[in-house]
Amino acid sequence: MIVGVGVQPRAELAEAAGLAVGDGIEVSATLETSVPGIFAAGDVASAWHPFYERRVRTEHWANAKFQGAAAGRAMLGETASYDRIPYFYSDQYDLGMEYTGWATASDRLVVRGSLPKREFIAFWLRDGRVVAGMNANIWDVAKPIERLIRSRAVVDADVLADASVAIDELAGIAAPA
Repeated sequence: MIVGVGVQPRAELAEAAGLAVGDGIEVSATLETSVPGIFAAGDVASAWHPFYERRVRTEHWANAKFQGAAAGRAMLGETASYDRIPYFYSDQYDLGMEYTGWATASDRLVVRGSLPKREFIAFWLRDGRVVAGMNANIWDVAKPIERLIRSRAVVDADVLADASVAIDELAGIAAPA
């Protein structure tokens, strides 16, 4: 049995303290809350993401690790915003998955590889641009997927689905944004 617990952020204390709370504690791109000098990070933080131009809350330990370090730097006066592309992974028996990016239900899904063999890469497109990718039992593609997302290049869905085209090449052959 697998039980997932904690899908709702525990933000009652923050709300009682007067911090802005929506789907988590609302923080700026520098991870500062609505009360100056108070910061939040991790899966409870609904952070303004400069790349996606929306609030993003990622429920994975790696997010807490990287956001925590960024919040610490912000507390020390550094002004850099946290714009790391969301990422998480999960290994479940013989299925390993990595997800990079941020997709919504209205984004177009394009798959390359074999769903029956459980060896594929799923891409989500918005306005022809890759906004997220999930690789299942295909390795060493998370970084190229992130580069493709960051490129904001318009990608032909048929080319994206073609496994004979290396992912590293996709941003180079895609139309510029």
